[in-house]
Amino acid sequence: MADFARFLPLSQRPRTDERGVTTDRRAPTAGVLRSIAEALRAGGDPGWAATTDDGGTVATTVAGLVAGFDRAPARRSLDSAQRALGLRSGDLAPTPPLDGPVDAAAALDTRAAVITERPQPTRLVELDDAVVAAILVGDALGTELAVPPLASGAVALRRATAAPTPIKAVISGHSLHATDAGWTIGHGPALVGTAHELIRFLAGIGTAAPRPAREGEAGDA
Repeated sequence: MADFARFLPLSQRPRTDERGVTTDRRAPTAGVLRSIAEALRAGGDPGWAATTDDGGTVATTVAGLVAGFDRAPARRSLDSAQRALGLRSGDLAPTPPLDGPVDAAAALDTRAAVITERPQPTRLVELDDAVVAAILVGDALGTELAVPPLASGAVALRRATAAPTPIKAVISGHSLHATDAGWTIGHGPALVGTAHELIRFLAGIGTAAPRPAREGEAGDA
């Protein structure tokens, strides 16, 4: 089973030819945004008002995502800290008006086009925003939105590295293995779940923790 860390330019792993490794996440970020847009159109007004598992709605989740486009790193850090204190994005700063799911879907499609065409790579934090929003929106609408395995692995690694103390207490000394995405991060006895389930836990959405791997389930993890 592939160790996801082998595909990233990280320390403490075997030296290999990394000329094919890229931090350009434009394509997966744009793809996830388009998946959210499609789900919004399919869900219509009832879906727009659906409750998300973080206590908000699809409308507030998408508004927060759109408001976060091109945020400065310092602004992102401040927003994350305030959310950790229980403040929702709507409590932090005004969000741009979105006139329902059709308008929101158009904004996401436009952003996806901008990301695809711009010369600079997409930062991991922007991919993280899109993936977590896709999980919240998909769960609220009763459908799992597609996230490429390399994208879900990158977000899981970022979240595991910066996880708050209660989450780190669960994953400390373990590796995390995505049963449906072919990646493993970390070292030690494997805790497993789907990529969707692992990111939910690492993002603090709900309380379901990954479970210990059964014999042979996580390969060489």
